Amino acid sequence: MLRFNKKILFALGFAILTPPVLSQDRESNSRFYERKAEGWFWYKEEIPEEKPEPEIVEPKIVATAPKAESPIEPKEIIQGPSVFSAAWFRENLPKYKDKAWNDPTIENVRVYMYLQRYAMDRSEQFADTTELAVVGDPFLDEETRRPSATFASQKLDRWAGQEKDSLARSIAKKAGVFFFFRSDSGASRTQAPILKMLAARDGFTILPISVDGKPLPNDVFPNFKVDDGQAEKLGVNAYPALYLVSENHEIEPISQGVLSLADIKHRIILVAKRRGWITDEQFNKTKPILNLDSNIAALLDEQSYKLSNIAKDTNNQETNFIPPEKLAEFIKQKLYEDN
Repeated sequence: MLRFNKKILFALGFAILTPPVLSQDRESNSRFYERKAEGWFWYKEEIPEEKPEPEIVEPKIVATAPKAESPIEPKEIIQGPSVFSAAWFRENLPKYKDKAWNDPTIENVRVYMYLQRYAMDRSEQFADTTELAVVGDPFLDEETRRPSATFASQKLDRWAGQEKDSLARSIAKKAGVFFFFRSDSGASRTQAPILKMLAARDGFTILPISVDGKPLPNDVFPNFKVDDGQAEKLGVNAYPALYLVSENHEIEPISQGVLSLADIKHRIILVAKRRGWITDEQFNKTKPILNLDSNIAALLDEQSYKLSNIAKDTNNQETNFIPPEKLAEFIKQKLYEDN
């Protein structure tokens, strides 16, 4: 009974399941025959829909001006000074000397000696040409200023000495000399009689001032004054000390130490010139030199602005170098033609 029931249950279950399957088969068969053109395979691959390709927009071509090619700058070629020129010797002769010193082979030493000989020969050529350049040129020839002949130079010295004495006597009318001394100073004792001569010959008034309050030996200057702080104010550090004092109480130092009579007068004249107590013309007459009016510096300094313009025209503003021919022409015109 149990076996029968199992069979019945099986049959019922099969019956329940079978109709839909059969119906599905019929439906699939009918569709298969209806779609026989599709072939024997029931698997159909779905064809994906083709997406429309995006429209390609061609870019507009805009004409542009070609870029100007930048010029290629040539490389600067660094050139040294010309061989055997003055600049070449200044730069390289010490190198040859060092080479010969550090490595004293015959060749190295001989090369240095050749170059040294070359420099000496060139210096001799320069000296010879210098003599030729000054001959006949009153602005360059020292003979026109100070003769080399003994008789002429001595005569010139006498003339200058006479002018110094005359000028010193004229200054003595306007100024005197302060003489600071110490009684125990040997230099002060040596200077005292020379100052006495300056007073006797040129008329200078000498005011002796004793720093230690004591007189000099032998009463060279018996009427002395005792220092009352003047030496410290003037900065006196050594004795004797001489100062030129004008009638307007202007004080100028002459020396701190012993001087000869000629040196004292020379310094008095220098101080007077610095103070403007004498003129340049008076001062120049005391020099043992002729033709002091032919002063190249004074003449060309007045034309410095013109020389600056010439230098600018030469397109060498970095150094303002003026070619020798142009500078010579300018100097000749100003020194000879304008005077």
